[in-house]
Amino acid sequence: MSMAPRESKAAVRKKRVRRTIIILLVVAVVLVAAVLILRQYVTENYGTSSESEIETAEVTTGSIISTVSGSGTLTSDDVEEVTIPSSVSISTYYVSAEDTVEEGDILATIDTDSVLEALADVQTQLDELDEELEEASEDAVSSTLTSSVSGRVKVIYAQADDDVSTVMYEYGALMILSLDGYMAVDIDTADYAVGDSVTVVDSDGDSYTGTVSAVSAGVTTILLTDNGPAYQDTVTVDETYTGVLYIHEPLKITGYAGTVSSVSVSENTSVSSGTTLLNLSNTSYSANYNQLLAEREELEELYQTLITLYKDGAIVSPISGTVESVSDTSTSSSSTAVSGMTGDSGSSSGSETTVVTINPNTSMSVTISVDETDILSVAVGQEASITVSSIGDETYTGSVTEVDKTASSSGGVSVYSVVVTVDKTDEMLSGMSASVYITIEGVENALILPEDAVQTTSSTSYVYTAYDETTGELSGMVEVTTGLSNGTYIEITDGLSEGDTVYYTESEDDSFTFSFGGMDRSDSSGFSMGGSNSGGGMDMGGNIGGGMSMPGGE
Repeated sequence: MSMAPRESKAAVRKKRVRRTIIILLVVAVVLVAAVLILRQYVTENYGTSSESEIETAEVTTGSIISTVSGSGTLTSDDVEEVTIPSSVSISTYYVSAEDTVEEGDILATIDTDSVLEALADVQTQLDELDEELEEASEDAVSSTLTSSVSGRVKVIYAQADDDVSTVMYEYGALMILSLDGYMAVDIDTADYAVGDSVTVVDSDGDSYTGTVSAVSAGVTTILLTDNGPAYQDTVTVDETYTGVLYIHEPLKITGYAGTVSSVSVSENTSVSSGTTLLNLSNTSYSANYNQLLAEREELEELYQTLITLYKDGAIVSPISGTVESVSDTSTSSSSTAVSGMTGDSGSSSGSETTVVTINPNTSMSVTISVDETDILSVAVGQEASITVSSIGDETYTGSVTEVDKTASSSGGVSVYSVVVTVDKTDEMLSGMSASVYITIEGVENALILPEDAVQTTSSTSYVYTAYDETTGELSGMVEVTTGLSNGTYIEITDGLSEGDTVYYTESEDDSFTFSFGGMDRSDSSGFSMGGSNSGGGMDMGGNIGGGMSMPGGE
């Protein structure tokens, strides 16, 4: 059998070139087709010519408000707890929970014998306290402040009629003495040596001779007499350097109680040990004396309460309202201790027991949490709308009555408590859930548009006032000035008039993406370039329409 003649290398090379050209032409045709298909797809599905996506809006006049919202539970305001000394016993209650009472109505009668026993116990405690007060009175603060050393008065902070503790809080001293006879000033230079003499001129033009006492780290310290130069005066050294005078060895004169009745010295005067500096009035006693005195005042109030109970023989309602609860006075947990009034005998005459709780039914409050981005917009007195879902759709009007500027953390965000108060209705009960909307800002008779109709950039806002149905293009761009926004509508303060019509593309959440050369964008249609298409699209990496194979070589 004869063999076919072998092709020459030139023929093979020519054949390969022809095949390569064919492949490149096919790829070029496919790319052109893909671009055309993509353009048509985007135009049909996302182009501005789609009339269904073009919206129109007319500039109208209306009210627009901005709010801060939150939710919480209703609580009754101004609930009155009627208390008696825990050593007093109730004879008979005349009210029950949910009863309505008027101010002055009898709530219960008391056991007068228990009142007499409590009075005797309180009187004993008063007698004992009086003895302790007599002993503590010897610890009274002196009515004069004297110098314990010799020196010169350089600063006097306390003046007649000043409260000693207030002066101490503001200045840390009542006055300051200079002990070694020198004022000092530091200047920023190292050009001097210790012992050098310099000329120091104060702000009044008076000259003093100073001596360099130290040079360290580029700072020179100069001493001069304390007789004349004023504390914290700015001085000039050798007509070149400036600094502020301070006391070289200061001594602070301090105090803690009383009122300054007179100052016995003046600034720049010399004093010796024992010299009276200040005269005081209204001097307090020792801390122990003050504590004993406070305890006696509380016992006096308790004594007066017991006297009133004994005389009336009953407990009367201090307000009008509804009885929320009636306590079992035999339950010790209902007692509230009053500090320092239990007495040596261990009596509980100094503690109180809540016997009746009365709700005046006037107002209720809701506490909501406001985050840090809004809290500075909230202020006491702002109007608020409250809805209570368990009652119905009715909206109640209240106001902000308290803004707590102390932050707490919630999910990594700082939040603040805001209290809103509303007039109570018969349907409102403590514990009901309520939603609150606080009006932060509002505008009446404003020109408004849907917020989507206004396009914004970093420097301006604008709207489109024309639309070409043929080309699908928006035009007639007009710059506008915007005002308040509530997230849905926005105020137009300039650029448009009532009745003007604007056009805009409705915001849609379409997730169209495609991939080409490393950029990826996908859509629910599954169209992709440079990857795969599970939706029967086109794969430029190997398959067209899921069926055509592109050769990769010979």
